[in-house]
Amino acid sequence: MGDDLSVEAEFTRTLQRLKRRGCNLLLVGTVPDPVLTAASRKLLGDASERRYRLLVLAGSARSSGGRLPTADAVETVRFVTYGDEPRSVDPEIPGRHVDNGLAELGSAISEAVTSFDTESGGLEPGELRVCLDSLSALMDRYDRRVVRQFLGIVTGQVRGANGMGHFVLPYERDHETVEAFASLFDAVIEYRAADGGQERWHFTGRDLTSPWLPV
Repeated sequence: MGDDLSVEAEFTRTLQRLKRRGCNLLLVGTVPDPVLTAASRKLLGDASERRYRLLVLAGSARSSGGRLPTADAVETVRFVTYGDEPRSVDPEIPGRHVDNGLAELGSAISEAVTSFDTESGGLEPGELRVCLDSLSALMDRYDRRVVRQFLGIVTGQVRGANGMGHFVLPYERDHETVEAFASLFDAVIEYRAADGGQERWHFTGRDLTSPWLPV
């Protein structure tokens, strides 16, 4: 019991530190879309505090549905869509569609982050929330090395703004691509479908793993 309490306390402290200084998270697992949508909604934050949210939707299967708090102001949300047009994007929210390579996608993300920083008068730690769903669409088009290089740039932008970014990769945690990308992230969050959706955090570079938790 004592060891379990110690792990739980260390997990809570580590999570609080990541929220204060900003972080990048890799979401993995072959689970139904509603599980990862619920995870995104939680990581993007609720409507009780001001957040600047950027949704990057790659591939026609992706959707914005269910991710954003309904009370959120439109001016604090942006979309960037990439590749095939996604199946559902709120037309009232400002956005940009790009399909001319990862350099253009990275530029669109950077411009959105810069715009938020200007509009906010300087982003506070944890105020910027970024979601990229899904990396599998990029893997279908580009070599793993190229995608990893792109992720290095984007995660650096998020970290530089003290934001919280999460990147969806619907592969199992032991997949070689997950292992190749893991070092770019502060934690890998593993999902399973049990009991409506559960998650387990694996902190990069540390021997610390959370218990399975409800999404």
